[in-house]
Amino acid sequence: MGVTGIGTVQTYRYNFKTGKLSAKDGSENEFISFFNEGHSGGSSKTLNGFDWQVRGGIRFLIEDEFKLAKISGNDLPAWYDPNIEEYEFICEVVSGEETVFRVNGRDKCLHMYTPVEYTDEEIDSWSPVGKSYKTYKHKEYDPATNSMNIAVGDIFDLGTGYRLRVWKDRVCVEGRGSGAGKENAERLAVALDSLIHFADQQSFMVFEMNATVALRLLRELGVDTSREFNINGTRCIVEGGEIYEAGNTSVVPSGIHRKALERYEELLAKPLSEKMRYHTTA
Repeated sequence: MGVTGIGTVQTYRYNFKTGKLSAKDGSENEFISFFNEGHSGGSSKTLNGFDWQVRGGIRFLIEDEFKLAKISGNDLPAWYDPNIEEYEFICEVVSGEETVFRVNGRDKCLHMYTPVEYTDEEIDSWSPVGKSYKTYKHKEYDPATNSMNIAVGDIFDLGTGYRLRVWKDRVCVEGRGSGAGKENAERLAVALDSLIHFADQQSFMVFEMNATVALRLLRELGVDTSREFNINGTRCIVEGGEIYEAGNTSVVPSGIHRKALERYEELLAKPLSEKMRYHTTA
């Protein structure tokens, strides 16, 4: 048995009659004992937090899924057949926060997600209120990559007697006048501020109210918003009229989430003998 980590795929068999787990080839290993005997694994030098998560996922399938099935009005989980005593579980460690389980060849019977923890500083960093922008290097729109930078010091002439200037922590309207021209400039300033904070990894998304205005400005600058585009190094997509980070399934900016996930995966890789805590949520 090798050390469990990201990318590991393990196959086990569970017998509902005996209530025991076994390796596919029938051999004994530390994980089998760890599962069947229910000990903490505290004396093991090879079992780690990833093994803890795999054990938790299998236990969820053979115990909690039956309870949930009854609560939802079903007698049994969809994958379970009372005429079959032994089931094969294929367990794939995708990342520190995601483990996939397949039962008897079925596709993804369980996606187990474990939330990562963020430091107070990380949590504070994705709130744009009172934050200075991070991008100071201007870059014109590049049609080859559908990308551009909006940086501190940039000026946008609106052609109405007004222009927008990007200061270090806000977008200001410059010009004199009143009426629709001024209102439009102020609305653009708010939307551009929201877009820059998002593109600088200081917020998770641009809500529709600001996105509608920001997208109009981006299109005027040449950006093709009908497909993935890149602003200040952040990959952007439009869904439901709002701007999101492409490929980001967490609820925080990807740069912050990636750092927290790497820290958590380092923790999971440590042997259980170091008596670390692991949290598993199915």
